[in-house]
Amino acid sequence: MFVFPSLTDTFGLVLLEALASGVPVAAFPVTAPRDVIGEAPVGVLDDDLDRACLGALGLSRAVCREFALSMSWDRSTRLFVQHVTEAAKTMPTRAAIAA
Repeated sequence: MFVFPSLTDTFGLVLLEALASGVPVAAFPVTAPRDVIGEAPVGVLDDDLDRACLGALGLSRAVCREFALSMSWDRSTRLFVQHVTEAAKTMPTRAAIAA
C-alpha cells in the first residue's frame, strides 16, 4: 500500500502513480486524496491513518490499476469542468455582493 500522510498536499499525482502500479492508497480525507480517490474502492481515507492502512490492505491491486488507467486527460478535463461548474453555482453574483 501507499501511505500518503500529508494533510496539506493538494496535488495528488503520487496517488495516481501508486494506483497505476496497482498499489492501494491509505490517506487522510483531505483535498488531494478526496479528489483522486473519492468513493472508488482503491483507497481508504480516514482521520485515523492506522485505520486507513489496515483498511487498504484488503483492496484489490487489479482494481487500483484499472482505476488509474481510466484517468485520461479527457476524463480529467471533464471532471475539472464539472467541478468549476458546480463551484460557480454556489458563488454569489456581483449584484448580491454589492447589496
